Amino acid sequence: MPTRRASVLPTSGAPALVEVATTSSIPPPTSISTTPSSAASKAFANTFSESLRGELKKEGIHVTLLAPGPVRTELPDESEQSLVERLIPDFLWINTEYTAKLSLDALERNKMRVVPGLTSKAMSVGAGYGPRGIVAPITGAIYRKLGGQ
Repeated sequence: MPTRRASVLPTSGAPALVEVATTSSIPPPTSISTTPSSAASKAFANTFSESLRGELKKEGIHVTLLAPGPVRTELPDESEQSLVERLIPDFLWINTEYTAKLSLDALERNKMRVVPGLTSKAMSVGAGYGPRGIVAPITGAIYRKLGGQ
């Protein structure tokens, strides 16, 4: 067993009762000039989760990546809404309880990735499989608008 994880994983050969959930976001990492740190963080979370999943599979440890779209705990008063909350239509926001339930169910079933909500799934597929030369400028324009630029 590699040293870097020996301190957190069982060494006795007993089955591990460990599950790991990481959180990223949608869209999948694209080269967005307005948010390079965010895009890099998402790319790291995605790659790390997939790699960790492969590395821990033989120990029976589940690793699931949660990639939700916009999640809202409650609708703030109109005067208190941020620019993002005003620009994103209500039907695109995902409920926190729904997101948590899907995440825990996916982790229990050992799914590699969970993307709650139909709109989020469509965005994830489009950003993940669309040509970068088309997806990145569109995503960048959306992020610029959400950032008030």
